[in-house]
Amino acid sequence: MDTTFGDLLDGAWTHLGGATMHAHPQLGGDINAAAKDACRSLTARLARCAEAFARADDIAQPIHEASRLLTRLGGHSSAAAATHPLVLHLRAASTSWGVAGDMLATHFTRRGDAPRSDWAAVISDEQVRDGLLSEVADHALALVAVMDRSGLTRDLDTQTACSLLRSSALRCAARSGDAASLRAVPLNEPPWPPQPVPQEAQTPHELSAGIIDGSDALRALCHRPQEFSPRQWQRTALAASVITDIAAKSLTQLTRRCYELNPDRQQALGKALQQATDVVQRANAEWKGVRQAWHGQVAAGPLSASVREHHLDQMTVRLGRLLYDNPTWTPARQDSAPLKAPAAIALGTADMVPMARAVLHAFEVLTVMAERDRQDVRNVLRVDTGQPGRGRLLAAYEQLGSPKAKASLALSEAVLLAAPAELRDDLWQDIRILELRRSGTLDSGASERAATLRRLKMMTTGADSYDSRLDLSTASRMRTAAVLPPAPTPPLRRHEGRSR
Repeated sequence: MDTTFGDLLDGAWTHLGGATMHAHPQLGGDINAAAKDACRSLTARLARCAEAFARADDIAQPIHEASRLLTRLGGHSSAAAATHPLVLHLRAASTSWGVAGDMLATHFTRRGDAPRSDWAAVISDEQVRDGLLSEVADHALALVAVMDRSGLTRDLDTQTACSLLRSSALRCAARSGDAASLRAVPLNEPPWPPQPVPQEAQTPHELSAGIIDGSDALRALCHRPQEFSPRQWQRTALAASVITDIAAKSLTQLTRRCYELNPDRQQALGKALQQATDVVQRANAEWKGVRQAWHGQVAAGPLSASVREHHLDQMTVRLGRLLYDNPTWTPARQDSAPLKAPAAIALGTADMVPMARAVLHAFEVLTVMAERDRQDVRNVLRVDTGQPGRGRLLAAYEQLGSPKAKASLALSEAVLLAAPAELRDDLWQDIRILELRRSGTLDSGASERAATLRRLKMMTTGADSYDSRLDLSTASRMRTAAVLPPAPTPPLRRHEGRSR
């Protein structure tokens, strides 16, 4: 499991708790000096996060000043003092915040003026910044409590530093903002090539988790310098057309199952699935248009598969195994199989969640890749005016840029409507992060995104008003009696702080 910003915060809180246990007013002078130096280090790192990532100078300034005052105290400490539990815990809390700040920094360029991943959009979200300020303020106030308890506030400079850390600005910042999305931020690191897809059968939840992992890797690749050739753009279009075809068929099967369970068709889940199907089918037509535009423009020849192509191939296989009646399905002709019956895919609505969630993540990453490729191809063709079929390629990639946010909204609604109540909060957080990660060029702007998030959030607590729970009728139970019930839904696992 990869470390997230939330894991580092938990570590800092644990060590501040340990410092509280070992703080008492009878500490020796050298221990006090070592403890004050550790407090100086922690405050400096808190100020850095408030200033560099939350853009909150009014919060950072008093913490910076407190750190400066603690630096003035000076004094030398012995080797024994440096190993005192109070000092060790304070230094460990400081280290946790230092690593946490470094983790946030990996999502921006060195100057901090441009993103290096789509997690930068999450970190820059106003509510997430408020969540970061809340954590900074809470840790600063906890540090003051440790200093008071340990008797470090006997001198005037330390008293002034504590007063600054208790300032009204910090008190107002505490306990506000979006802490959950902040906690989910991972380290921005190059994605490794995927491991081979297991040859044995996997559960829908395992297949869905693999698709989500692959989606995250593909998103990370879109923010890294890469040199693509026409052959690779063509291969991407081919894979994307296959993936969207499988996704559209998957949603069609889920829609059929939904209407089997509710023959009157007056049900929000079925409508959301149908709306998502329509947009995914249009995306499939657009990717086919791009693939056809490359036809005859690329010379045949050997080409080693890129990391992107490996991930796309594995996404195709996993989506196909969710849909086709062959647990070891591949696109190869010898592995072909009929579609699973709707009742075999989902005995009840809760069983629709893995497939719908997998399609949502796959569709989102294809949208990100489409925007990246569209920009890259336009840049190349702007220079290479002699490229055969140039006009057709430009037109095909322009079509690929059509709005896609409505499909993601419909898919998100479907996931929440199908999910049992106990999973909705975790799924909502996963969906919220996807919304925040989406580039401003891929949706209709901040106001519409906020309205979308409010609508989806309401569904986590009021989904019953959307008629989300479908009861199996007697006839439906008789039709599906031969279908073995799926294994109990496992809890969503956290990966980079995200639900999986």
